[in-house]
Amino acid sequence: MRRPRQAALSLGFLLGAPALWAGSPFPEVQVVPWNGHKAAASLTFDDGDPSHLDVAVPELDRRHLRGTFFLIANHIDRKDEWRKILASGQEIGNHTLDHLHAKDLAAPDEESQVVGAQRVLQKEFGIQVYTFAYPFNEISPGLKSRVESTDLLARGGTTDRYDITPDQDPDWMEIPARGTLTDIPLSTYRKWIDADYRKGGWLVWVIHGLEGTPSGWEPISQKNFGGILDALQSKDIWVGTFLEVGAYFRAEKVFEHAKVQGTPSERDWSWDLPDHFPEGVFLKLRLVPPPGVPGKLELRQGGRRLTPDSQGIYAIDFGLKRLSLLLTPKT
Repeated sequence: MRRPRQAALSLGFLLGAPALWAGSPFPEVQVVPWNGHKAAASLTFDDGDPSHLDVAVPELDRRHLRGTFFLIANHIDRKDEWRKILASGQEIGNHTLDHLHAKDLAAPDEESQVVGAQRVLQKEFGIQVYTFAYPFNEISPGLKSRVESTDLLARGGTTDRYDITPDQDPDWMEIPARGTLTDIPLSTYRKWIDADYRKGGWLVWVIHGLEGTPSGWEPISQKNFGGILDALQSKDIWVGTFLEVGAYFRAEKVFEHAKVQGTPSERDWSWDLPDHFPEGVFLKLRLVPPPGVPGKLELRQGGRRLTPDSQGIYAIDFGLKRLSLLLTPKT
């Protein structure tokens, strides 16, 4: 099985080889993809259908899983129940004010449908909304521009390649997704999961109605929905919200291109946060020293020494925007 490529930042191109490192290759700092898992998946739900509260949320909560619910701001029922899902870590995202076709929107309409909807959702639920899903998977340049002004990530439509792998640089305003349908058997969904796991990628799911919905589009049975969740949990797949997985992946890509400076005994990474980036994102790194390192290596951030876990993985606070690698000579 091919493992996901790990993003590696070599220090060897900096300032030549200082005397302390003479004759030795520089260490590498590797980003650990998908929060330490072999693959990732995000379950997203559109339109605020009642079956999401009645079926999806209880099934997710029972398995300690989280999903993303894209709500239509002018068409939200059972608001108190939607507020309650936030306490268990579920995410609410923006699906516009009225779920209109992109071709029917003039520039002022695009502004209100995206920016206005975000304001409504944030005021109603007392949260920051970071993610967006295009109604009908329809993306116009104007609509996309408005989304980029308000959101970190946007879920787009279907493509020929659904699984995003760590070696890709995706369009953050048009993340591909794969949708469930009433007539698709559970065996097909399991094949999707197997393919995602095999590729070491991120698969975003789009789910509309579930069993018992009065009007939701293409409802799937509770049995199939539970089977999807069980199949995801049967493998080493990070099942996180659209924001959780997407923010981690964006952090990885930013770190890959971080500015690196150094002295003979220290290297410093610095980076800028993307617009609308949330707090509390921790990026996992692995330090790979070459044989015969002439001293002790130490990662530091925010004035303190970082301690790896039992597998040698470091967790850095991406919001601090800086990381240092120090070498202390052997005495």
